[in-house]
Amino acid sequence: MAHYVEERPERRQKRMSKGTRVLLTIVIVIVVIALLLGAAVFVLDHFGRTKMTDPEATMAVIEDAELDNAGRVRYKGQLYEYKKDITTILLMGVDSRSKEESEGEFGASNQSDMNVLAVLDPETRQITFINISRDAMVEMEAMDALGNSTGTTRAQLALAYSYGEGGDVSCRLTRDAVSDLFYDLPIHAYASIYLNGVADLVGEIGGITVQSLETFGEFREGETVELTRSNTESYIRHRDHTVDGNNQRMERHKQVLMAVAKAMLTRIREKPISILTTYDAVKRNVTTDLNTGSILYLARTAAGMHMNESVLKVQGESVLGDGNHAEFNVDETALFELILSVFYTPVEG
Repeated sequence: MAHYVEERPERRQKRMSKGTRVLLTIVIVIVVIALLLGAAVFVLDHFGRTKMTDPEATMAVIEDAELDNAGRVRYKGQLYEYKKDITTILLMGVDSRSKEESEGEFGASNQSDMNVLAVLDPETRQITFINISRDAMVEMEAMDALGNSTGTTRAQLALAYSYGEGGDVSCRLTRDAVSDLFYDLPIHAYASIYLNGVADLVGEIGGITVQSLETFGEFREGETVELTRSNTESYIRHRDHTVDGNNQRMERHKQVLMAVAKAMLTRIREKPISILTTYDAVKRNVTTDLNTGSILYLARTAAGMHMNESVLKVQGESVLGDGNHAEFNVDETALFELILSVFYTPVEG
């Protein structure tokens, strides 16, 4: 008997259309780019953290305190340990409008009118600002018109910036003077901003609202004021030429600083990488040693923190010095206790 084998029709593979292949390729490329960008952000974030902390830091102390071999401080019977993961940045507001007009000349007249330490503490998940008077009398390195060091001098903190060239040297001179004032406190980064940069920053975040603390120019004490790109300079720059003139201006600086910081923190929480867009809007009038990795690390760290509603202030006394120039004599004991409260943790021992 003959056997018949049923012939099955040959199975044909369904081929993908050209349009589908193109779409799939685009999707794959987008996924690869996203993975690469994610990896880049992770790497930048890691290197940023390495730069922005100082686990080996050892600071100086006042006479009434003791420093042990482990770098811990004993003060009034209590032992304190420096917070190894804390990040400290010096923020400076320069009294010139444009970096372009001021940078490059040593000994120029531009000074740092605002000097604030921004402190990010992962342990308490808190951001704290410490305001230092521009008139605080500190030790600083002096330079000649060619940028050569001429030794140290004691003068108002704002003058440290003017000894430099309006850029990185000015920032480093100011940073070193503040670090010395704060008993060799590690300052991990610096950023200075000129007046036009402040105006651009306020414009970039859509303006801020404050209650005027004084009556001058277009502002009336107690009135709610909308600060924009056009009127921010007038509000933060005005100063009465009295012993307390700078202290009054510092209060306005604090207002603007907190309002700007809150607005930026809201944006960062929604999208940490938005900090790069903000920086791009102001960078022509900013000098900083922060790189992209450090900026991203700070944004991601800040996004998970809350802000201390009080701007802390270095305590002291304002007097008229030589030539009727205001001088602010820092209360060293109060400053040291402030440092312990912010940068140290009480420990057993």
